[in-house]
Amino acid sequence: MTLHMVIDGVYDSDMLLAVEDRPALSNPNYEFESNYVDGRNGSLNRLKYIKDVTQKVKFNMLEDFNVKEKLRYIKSWLFNCKKIRFDDDIVYRKVKYVEIGDIDNEIAEYGSFEVSFVCDPFEYHVGNDEVTIVKDGIIFNRGTIYSLPKLEIMGSGEGVVTINDQAIELNLTVEHAYIDSEIQEIYKDDTNLGLSMVGDFPRLMPGQNDIEISGDFDTVKFNVRERYL
Repeated sequence: MTLHMVIDGVYDSDMLLAVEDRPALSNPNYEFESNYVDGRNGSLNRLKYIKDVTQKVKFNMLEDFNVKEKLRYIKSWLFNCKKIRFDDDIVYRKVKYVEIGDIDNEIAEYGSFEVSFVCDPFEYHVGNDEVTIVKDGIIFNRGTIYSLPKLEIMGSGEGVVTINDQAIELNLTVEHAYIDSEIQEIYKDDTNLGLSMVGDFPRLMPGQNDIEISGDFDTVKFNVRERYL
């Protein structure tokens, strides 16, 4: 089975590229702070952060024309890409920046090069699962780490959205406001509604999350945004 890479929704083959070999899948590394305390065996460890992931992929192209001009266009496309995935998987990665190695172009009709996609540490589910909760319900996060969901509040007025033990108090003068935990904003259209919310931006933990809604509105749509380590 031929493996294809999909970059910002475009297949490598559409750009006349082919993945040379099935690449090793990159895993994130963790940075811990370790301390020893007198009288206690073993270290105390605190996770400082999860490092970026570098996904290396070798591409080649072989055509019946001089590929130099096409390669210049391909480099621009790669340098500006935002999302990558392999077509045999259900997850994608968010690209921070791209490094392209030297291009082997000894023959005018041939080009071969390695690309390093530097990505954030997580894999994201291709499908954006949306769950509508009326008054109360359960959201199951299938990811392996907490997600940063996007909420659409269906209504206006005063109310509370409780996710597990975390309460978010809202006082909205507009309908269909959005809470986006990824960008840390509550808004409608281009208007920031930061003063309308009290509480931390929500997280959905792996597994079951209990949701309760009370007050003047009773319906919230959750874009779960599952992610994996």
